[in-house]
Amino acid sequence: MMKMRFNLPPEVFKFLEGAEVVRDRVGESPARVYAVRRGNDRFFLKFSHRLFSSTTYSVGREAGVLQWLWGKVSVPEVLLYAENATWQCMITRAVPGKPLSDFTTDENRCVEAFAEAIRQLQTISIADCRFDSRISVRLAELDELLRMGKIDREADLSVYPGVRTPEDLVSRLKSKTFVEDLVFSHGDLGDSNLFLDDRDRISFIDLGRGGVADRWMDIAFACQNLAHEVSEPAVETFLSRLGVSDQPERRKYFEMLDELF
Repeated sequence: MMKMRFNLPPEVFKFLEGAEVVRDRVGESPARVYAVRRGNDRFFLKFSHRLFSSTTYSVGREAGVLQWLWGKVSVPEVLLYAENATWQCMITRAVPGKPLSDFTTDENRCVEAFAEAIRQLQTISIADCRFDSRISVRLAELDELLRMGKIDREADLSVYPGVRTPEDLVSRLKSKTFVEDLVFSHGDLGDSNLFLDDRDRISFIDLGRGGVADRWMDIAFACQNLAHEVSEPAVETFLSRLGVSDQPERRKYFEMLDELF
């Protein structure tokens, strides 16, 4: 096992005994992720500072979302959750398959995967879902992250006329809220967070932002991903598969909401 310099809970170190542990640098979250291998079994250790415990960067929040989703859709199994005065930690079992990002040259596969992902997520009952990812919550989170100095100040905001600073962007977002059509939302539905097995069955990872939100949040992320990584025509095909008419303003709103994370 690699030597880890973090003072994590003892249960975590006990789990890692005798395992191969390698840092996984995929993603931009402040959480740290390590791939763990023991024989043929693969796991992931993920931990975040308690500084983020009231945000969607919280590993404690993500562990709760995964446990609530278990049995509803395919997500990583939470094998261990532990915390101490500094860290929130979880160990999950790796999901089967490969990320959808490995298949971006296959337009039809990507369109079908995103359409099926939306269908699965939006048919989950939210009657007992305690995880709130509505616009008001996300805007309050942005305010908190701005105060903490934990937002992305390198984001290219030039694509939004009149927006020069993160504070400008937050003001623009607050001025354009709308009535939400609530469903369960992944919250970060990109091709690196969707996995396909050898029968194209879907698994979801990285659900820290999961919760009750407007149905266009995930649709917007899927459209943006398809446009950037596959093709613009793929967006039209995807929306057609969903049977919905495009809502460009709503899509743009959720793209803006994600800019500083």
